[in-house]
Amino acid sequence: MALLLEKSYAGETWQSGGREDLSNLIANVDARSTPFTSMAKKGKKPGNALMSWQMDKMEDPKITGFVDGTDVDMTQASTTETSANPVFKNPAANRVLASNYVQMFRRTFRVSSLANEIQVVAGVKSELANGIAKKLVELKRDMELVFLNDGDAQVDAGGTTPYLTKALGSFLDATGETGTTCAARVSANFYTTAIESTATTANLTEGQVQDVLKKLFEATGTIRDYDLLLGTTLKRAFTNFTQSSPAATANDLHSPIKTFTQDASARTFINAIDVFEGDFGRLKLHPSTFIARAGTIVQTVGYVIPFDQAEIRYGKLPQIKELTDNGGGPARLVEAVAALVVHNPKAFGIFDLAT
Repeated sequence: MALLLEKSYAGETWQSGGREDLSNLIANVDARSTPFTSMAKKGKKPGNALMSWQMDKMEDPKITGFVDGTDVDMTQASTTETSANPVFKNPAANRVLASNYVQMFRRTFRVSSLANEIQVVAGVKSELANGIAKKLVELKRDMELVFLNDGDAQVDAGGTTPYLTKALGSFLDATGETGTTCAARVSANFYTTAIESTATTANLTEGQVQDVLKKLFEATGTIRDYDLLLGTTLKRAFTNFTQSSPAATANDLHSPIKTFTQDASARTFINAIDVFEGDFGRLKLHPSTFIARAGTIVQTVGYVIPFDQAEIRYGKLPQIKELTDNGGGPARLVEAVAALVVHNPKAFGIFDLAT
């Protein structure tokens, strides 16, 4: 009995009339979200490459009393505030100027003439349209990585270096400021004090998370909801609160007694934390794969963000520009100009843990 076999499409023996079975499908499992650029409010258009706004804070409260009938010494002879001679204070003494630069974001691509006009690809009606859609997503991811990095701002030095916008980590923590002449500085009085960096992801405790919320309350006087953008390893540390407790040493975990409120016959086991509610606020957890240090993705860092205190100012919203086709095929530029504005870093918090 003779068998008619097809070795391969690249082989020498072909089955006459064989047709490739190519599904109308392109599988791309990379669907990572960009929570920061999606949730941050959109501010007004920058009027220049350098933008500025002001930060302020209240004076510390005093317990000084004043004698009835005592006049204020208008000569300002005293330099200390006493009950007999209160000193005139500058109400804007704590006000400081904050600044940041815009940054240009670009993605480019080209499709050959045959690929654009003749070639039929399964799952793609137009290679040009498909390229535009992908580059728009990639551009947004570029912005997410920049904003959630710890890079300092950079000024364009005579057309030889690009403008770089100051990242969130640099706004919140002094270690992110590397330049000495950069205009985008943060006063030492305005860095966040709500930082947890002593723990590791293996022994993070609920008390340490409560302490971050406590410090935020001490700085702002407000109990509120926050959004916590955090790496995947840090997210697992939060979920561990429901299944294990850290002992005295790192990585030495013991299982506590669990209390289940679900029916014993339930066939679904739920073990996740999406919201952490403490004495001084509530954290809504949003896992992110774009938090970085020095441009490298890290999974042990998280930012506690009040999104009414952060905004993205677009000099140019993402736009598609047609570039010249000199015969090689149509080319496109996807471009945006944007800057990060953090109103007051005191209202933010950081989890910066080791593995």
